[in-house]
Amino acid sequence: MRKLNYMLFVLTLPLFMTCCTPKQEHDYTDYYDLSSVEVYCWKENDIWYSGALEMTDRTKTPDEVKWLQDNLPCPLDTMKSILHTYSSQSREYAFVCIVSVPPNEEELTHDVQLIYNQIDTYRWVYNQLGLTFTFA
Repeated sequence: MRKLNYMLFVLTLPLFMTCCTPKQEHDYTDYYDLSSVEVYCWKENDIWYSGALEMTDRTKTPDEVKWLQDNLPCPLDTMKSILHTYSSQSREYAFVCIVSVPPNEEELTHDVQLIYNQIDTYRWVYNQLGLTFTFA
């Protein structure tokens, strides 16, 4: 009976260890190395997250933004701290895009009407990130 108890203990120990381990800490190093930035923000389980990509002249794909959501979700207050390491000019031209989980292509087109439809949310997110919201 003692051996059986021991075997059950040994077999169930990994299960208990994995269910009680803390959530993985993320390394946001790549977010500090961008010269100009597009910040993608999303709400998941009532918590806002963000991810950053280098600003380019092309529209990002849903897969690129989904990768950020899956691998480097950054709380808005942490992203705010990261953005404040950028020059004031880089922050001034930072672009914020609110997306769903998973993102869809329409959200990534930067359509002015989509921004206008969520203008209060955009203002709030820009404020949380410490950025100036200007919408012409």
